[in-house]
Amino acid sequence: DVQIQGRYKATPFTNGLAATNAVAIGGAFLHGHTLKVGCMENGQITWDNAPILGTFGTFNAAGVGTVTYNDQGDLVDAAMGHLEKHIVHITLNGGIQVEVMRWSNHI
Repeated sequence: DVQIQGRYKATPFTNGLAATNAVAIGGAFLHGHTLKVGCMENGQITWDNAPILGTFGTFNAAGVGTVTYNDQGDLVDAAMGHLEKHIVHITLNGGIQVEVMRWSNHI
């Protein structure tokens, strides 16, 4: 059982239209734990609502996987290529892999 939720908010750059602001991953496969990844301006990377990875590094997610935060990876939008990369690489049990690109006010 994998559960993924997104939070959407308008940004100054989207003229009132919503952009993804945060994502939460949970479900039985995480044994009651929840991982959240927010944008750079007002979001954090959290595990069970406790901040993790305030800087680049790797977090061992209670034996269910790892969360690595760094500047490595391919961008989905080349227009963002001039900005510094902040990418969260999530590898969880069951072969689940997710990459989240954190920008100032969206992910």
